[in-house]
Amino acid sequence: MRNRKTHRKSTSHGGFCRVYVKHFICKRSVFALSAIGTASGKEGILLVKVCVIVFAKNPVPNQVKTRLIPNLSPEQAARLYTAFLTDGCEVLAKLPGVDLIIAYTPAEARSDLQALIGDDVLYIPQRGANLGERLTAATQWATEQGYTKILLVGSDSPTLPISYISKALTLLDSRDVVIGPSTDGGYYLIGFSVETLGKTVPCIFEEIAWSTADVFQQTVVRIQSLKAPLGLLPPWYDIDTAGDLAFLHAHISAMRLAGETVQAVKTESLLTDFLTMGL
Repeated sequence: MRNRKTHRKSTSHGGFCRVYVKHFICKRSVFALSAIGTASGKEGILLVKVCVIVFAKNPVPNQVKTRLIPNLSPEQAARLYTAFLTDGCEVLAKLPGVDLIIAYTPAEARSDLQALIGDDVLYIPQRGANLGERLTAATQWATEQGYTKILLVGSDSPTLPISYISKALTLLDSRDVVIGPSTDGGYYLIGFSVETLGKTVPCIFEEIAWSTADVFQQTVVRIQSLKAPLGLLPPWYDIDTAGDLAFLHAHISAMRLAGETVQAVKTESLLTDFLTMGL
């Protein structure tokens, strides 16, 4: 997850550094009960409420996947991003007991994205001048709604195994932070657990050189400095360049040959169409 357009470091603390768990009931959520230690040493009950926040853009030509142009036309690049986004959301929507949230940009994109993804998810606008501020704002919003496990993911990894998402949620049972590194030097997922009353969420989005290959490394250093227990996912890849797109096609073809399930069905179909057209 790397902001491709902004190189300014984030120094915003926002309200993210010290946000406490609240109890909030959402119709779509499925709650689990966990025993927790209270300040008095007695055990209490905390309701576990989980969300996955997908950072999404309106798939408008010349606004998304611009690094694939001129290998693809602006319209084709927008269609490809649409396939990435809808494939990913369809898979994530199948996770039991998890609320799917779309953090969208620009501000007027909600209706267009709602037409693509549907009404059975929540939509919130992205807020902030750079990626760090937007991640901070989304996490703060989620804690204010009472979520106790929060995952933030991008929309550039259509083949990301759903098992990685499940593993991230499991890791948050015993870790404060979970992260999934991407092969471009960023990360495809970061998540937090705030299940213990009074625990603060680490401020790990500060002093990061967004849009560089140093994002993951700097984030790990930040987590280490905060002494936050970390859960680590396997690396995965984003699709940003023509080389990435060629690898994606080869990977999906190999998955088919190996008899593995391909979850990115819209992406696969569109790539087939592009190849038929000689692209």
